[in-house]
Amino acid sequence: MAQNVIINGVVYQNVPKVEVPKSGSTGNAVFVDTSDATLNAGSKMLNGVTAYADATKYTGTIASKSASDLSASGDTVTVPAGYYATQATKAVASGSATAPASISGTSASVSTGTNTLTLSKTISVTPTVTAGYVASGTAGNSSVSLTASVTTKAAATYTPTTSDQTIAAATYLTGAQTVKGDANLTASNIKSGVSIFGVAGSLSSAVVSQDSTTKVLSIS
Repeated sequence: MAQNVIINGVVYQNVPKVEVPKSGSTGNAVFVDTSDATLNAGSKMLNGVTAYADATKYTGTIASKSASDLSASGDTVTVPAGYYATQATKAVASGSATAPASISGTSASVSTGTNTLTLSKTISVTPTVTAGYVASGTAGNSSVSLTASVTTKAAATYTPTTSDQTIAAATYLTGAQTVKGDANLTASNIKSGVSIFGVAGSLSSAVVSQDSTTKVLSIS
């Protein structure tokens, strides 16, 4: 910015600076108009830097910083205020957690030193199966086991008797179930009036009679 100045009674307009010879040395002392400067505090300059503005000398207070000034806590990096001449980075601490052998309830907390993890209760089971079914017994992995409740029945043969023979409900058959048959199960081998397994008998009983005169027995 320039100002109007009076030197020896003469007015000089729009003078940006004035140079006055130095006493006892060579060169001039230079006086510059700084009234239009926007600098008004040391917080606008780096620490140790000085400048004049509006006839006032200011000393900078902005601290110079580097990567060594950064700090990390868990996954949070703190960046102090200041001037960074180059890019600054800070590694975030990493940690690992091993799930507890057992979890009470539905969740548990595990601390890695830098973070606290909340673990949900999860059961992973790898059952042993054969031919599409799970037999009664134990199946599982190293951390948990489950006992199945399916009842199985191996191959069996059933011979008809005077009473019913049944296979319980919800039984998984692992082998063939054979109900015996008999070629003699025919109507001609069953007494008339008797039904066996749905086969009605046609065999008539022999009739024995005796003639009252000749006393001769006859069978028909």
